[in-house]
Amino acid sequence: MTSKRKSNMLSLLALLPTTSAFYVPGVRPLTFSEGDEVPLKVNSMTSIKTQLPKDYYRLPFCQPSGGPKMASENLGEFLTGNKIQSSPYTLNMLRDKYCQ
Repeated sequence: MTSKRKSNMLSLLALLPTTSAFYVPGVRPLTFSEGDEVPLKVNSMTSIKTQLPKDYYRLPFCQPSGGPKMASENLGEFLTGNKIQSSPYTLNMLRDKYCQ
């Protein structure tokens, strides 16, 4: 194959439509079916007055039985200061729930 022909072929390939996608490192998509339990997690709270994060469970919120457990999914959450913890509430996909 000559160099001119290779050049023409590359030019044609460049004109083909492309697809685009994105990837957020450390985040994987999850799929849920109707009725599947969806984990509910909590994070630290920040104030607009002090900008200092406050542990979610230092405020008067219900704690899970056995105490909250750390639920960070990746190193990035830890390094950015997020304090992801378990929650006592249960959610199910596509199911309405009112005050439990």
